[in-house]
Amino acid sequence: MKETRIVKYIKGIIRNHKYTTTEDILLMLERYYKLPIKVPSVYYKYRAIIRQCRQEVYKERRRRKDV
Repeated sequence: MKETRIVKYIKGIIRNHKYTTTEDILLMLERYYKLPIKVPSVYYKYRAIIRQCRQEVYKERRRRKDV
């Protein structure tokens, strides 16, 4: 996945705030990046991106724990 500004922002939220739901992250994106989350296609696209970011961040955590 490309490291765009929004992707870096999402990963930062996942790293720094332990318990954020996907809905919370979507609301933050709507507030700071003016994304039209009410549109279904945008909602599902960013929900998938958040899921991928979460997997990558968790993978990093596991790697750090192993070393």
